[in-house]
Amino acid sequence: MIGVETLTVEQLDFAIHHLRTHHEIIVSEWLDRAMIKKADPFYTEVMRNGSTTLHLLCHYLENPDVELIKDFTKKIAPERIEAKTDISEFVFNINSGRQIVHERIFIPDFGPNEQRWISLMINQFFDHLLYFAIQEFSALNDLIIENKNQFIQEMHNDRLTILGQIAASFAHEFRNPLTSIKGFIYLLSSELTPSPKTDYYTSIINSELENLQEKISQFLLLSKMKGLDDLISIFDLSACLHEMIDFMYPRFLEAKINLTANIAPNLKVEGDKNQLKQVILNILNNAVEELCDLPEERIIHVSAFLMGSRIGLEISNNGSQIPAHLLENIFEPFITTKELGTGLGLSVCKQIVEKHNGLIIVSSNEEQTIFSISLPQAQEKTS
Repeated sequence: MIGVETLTVEQLDFAIHHLRTHHEIIVSEWLDRAMIKKADPFYTEVMRNGSTTLHLLCHYLENPDVELIKDFTKKIAPERIEAKTDISEFVFNINSGRQIVHERIFIPDFGPNEQRWISLMINQFFDHLLYFAIQEFSALNDLIIENKNQFIQEMHNDRLTILGQIAASFAHEFRNPLTSIKGFIYLLSSELTPSPKTDYYTSIINSELENLQEKISQFLLLSKMKGLDDLISIFDLSACLHEMIDFMYPRFLEAKINLTANIAPNLKVEGDKNQLKQVILNILNNAVEELCDLPEERIIHVSAFLMGSRIGLEISNNGSQIPAHLLENIFEPFITTKELGTGLGLSVCKQIVEKHNGLIIVSSNEEQTIFSISLPQAQEKTS
């Protein structure tokens, strides 16, 4: 860059005087060209900001210090945020000012070197202004987004808490009558003369009652997860997996599903065996339901393995890809891919896994959907 020494004190004073002489014209042209609506809440302030920018430019020509520019952007950036200005408009307006100043700064008495020095200094000033303005604007925008997200999350958590309390209340209210109904159904069936029709009707009633009780249990688990204190034990997850696969085998046959398994032996975990069985069963059930309408070969693969001090479990199926907008919140309550689903099962699974100091994630593409679970390996206790 041409050094400042290329301008004499008189020439520098003349350049600054030239800018100040054209001050009102530059601000007026800037305001006409800038993307500022008259409804802008800071419309009058924008005019002042244009004047301040030119004063700062003059000061910068005498003393190229960026601190005043930085302080100025801390004023204009919040105004543009409050006026809901897009960052592209903000950048356009600053660059419009740069262009107009360049158009008005030509001084016939200056030679090429002096004119180039003025142009370079103007660009340097506006580069600093642009950099600090974007930095301040982006930081404020990020803070606003962060605060909004925090507010939404807090609202979401509050609603889930209230929902959990309502769910628990309803679940208890429904559970007691269901217990009575089941008891009376049993008494009635024992007094009725057995026949294929009555046995069939009774089995349907009992099956539906079991389904209702299962949904109620899910609501209770969702609203308030039971502690593991009374049910903790060290058990073989491998055996649990084989047990659940055997339990589901009739459904696999009925749905014509090809199940493959690669389960390492002796994978010890510590926790509530029944709750972890529920997780495995729920994911396998979801996979079966997803594959029922698949026209081509239906595949479920279960693998379990040791990875360092943790145990990995993966259950995959080759069903339809889970849409991205659902995948992101798949473990939230009431989010479901099923037409008649409640959206509670996977939320309960997540709570159970996390209660066991584990992690559950899901990935999905056109080829397969994989539920991956990681649990700490249990250390055998020595007496």
